Amino acid sequence: MVESDPSTPIATIISSIQTSMGYNTTFRKAWLAKQQAIENVYGNWEQSYNRLSCLLQAMQTYLPGFVYKLKTSPITNGEEVVENQQHFRRVFWTFKPCIDGFPFCKPIVQVDGTFLYGRYRGTLLVAVAQDGRNNIFPIAFAIVEGETVEACFFFLKNLRTHVTPQQNLCLMSDHHNSISTTFNRPNSGWTEGNCVQVFCIRHIAQNFTKRFKNTTLKKDLVNMAYALTEPRCNYYYNIIREDNPKAAAWVDQIPREQWCLAYDQGRRWGHITTNLAEAINSVLKKTRNFPISSIVLATYTRCNTYFTKRGRKITAMASAGHVYSEATNFLQDADSKSNTHHVVEFDRNTTRFRVEEMVNPKEVRPAGKFVVRLDERWCDCGKFQKIHLPCSHVIAACKHAHHDFSMYISPHYRLDVIMKVFDNLFGELRHEEYWPPYQGPQVWPHPTTKRSERGRPKSNRIRTEMDIKEGRQSKKCSFCRTEGHTRNHCPNNPTLR
Repeated sequence: MVESDPSTPIATIISSIQTSMGYNTTFRKAWLAKQQAIENVYGNWEQSYNRLSCLLQAMQTYLPGFVYKLKTSPITNGEEVVENQQHFRRVFWTFKPCIDGFPFCKPIVQVDGTFLYGRYRGTLLVAVAQDGRNNIFPIAFAIVEGETVEACFFFLKNLRTHVTPQQNLCLMSDHHNSISTTFNRPNSGWTEGNCVQVFCIRHIAQNFTKRFKNTTLKKDLVNMAYALTEPRCNYYYNIIREDNPKAAAWVDQIPREQWCLAYDQGRRWGHITTNLAEAINSVLKKTRNFPISSIVLATYTRCNTYFTKRGRKITAMASAGHVYSEATNFLQDADSKSNTHHVVEFDRNTTRFRVEEMVNPKEVRPAGKFVVRLDERWCDCGKFQKIHLPCSHVIAACKHAHHDFSMYISPHYRLDVIMKVFDNLFGELRHEEYWPPYQGPQVWPHPTTKRSERGRPKSNRIRTEMDIKEGRQSKKCSFCRTEGHTRNHCPNNPTLR
């Protein structure tokens, strides 16, 4: 079971033992058995740390452009330093296809961290981007002791140095003090002059709910973040201010350009949450149960498979004559809607237009008037400047002036650009017998990161409203996790037979 799915829940293991053997085991015994099974399949936990240096050296030898930074600390015996023995602290790694493909992605980087589930505690940090086809694009990984200031600085500085040296990038993360502190440090590379930091609205809404316990105002806060225009954003802000002035004062403490689409000047490309990083965390969920060397190796094998599949699919689309990939659907809808618009005023010299939107072509009834400024890439609706695609008003203005609206589509949405994202090969990591001999010091896990061997494992996760799915959810049996019955009436429970 563990070999096929390392993330198998302990409750499923207990249920399997009860069904196959008729024996009721404790949670602790099942947890220890799972850890032993992982060790038997993927290697010893302690030896995995010692194998890490050899693995990274082999990757650097056989994978062209592979980059890693391993940070360790000396092991002391009293006041004496033990020779050729070091404690693991943190490691950063990335692959050349990730480095070479990022310049062709949207200029936005999302960063998030997730806990490791193995015998030793730690945090897996992941940085992801997105291509013009809305594919998730992993660009860098790190294993650190936790989301501390020094750990985040180690990750973000190496990310900036080796993967994302471009200017005018947007770094999106949760509203965590350690990340904000790192961003503001002069030698981190993420300075306000060449990059901007923005926050995920889900985390801001979570902090807002903790502070004011008002779900209605929370919805207004979220609507304020999603509003595409400044007047619409101020509309929801005025609702919050009239209902609770203290809540409005709390909102004013966070600059709007860091969490509101209306004020971001198009730097977020329509992204308001860190769902990209959350999605890659769910993909890597099984690997978080592995020993550390297996985690690093799993990122290589899975990224290699992912790049191969995506590259083959995009090549097939390009061969079929597609040009704009996922942007095609948006453009088709905007083009269809533009037929109901009427350009009532324009100026050819300044490429400025006034577009009147109709509700129904049969009912010549105006629904709104929008100013379009093609020279400034501006539309009053806000979509043009936020997602960098021409909206229906822009298309209507281009048709009126006999302009080709494709010139206003960002190059990131073109398939020929997206093909360059997945155009590079990872290289072949040879069998371990062919690896070059490692001559450096042995690396061991720090004793303070080892989980307690006594008692039932405790979860440190603090569940918030972000873990609660909205809408009514059907109840499931706590024993077999199927719907339609409870644990006391479960047909799969052998104790009830």
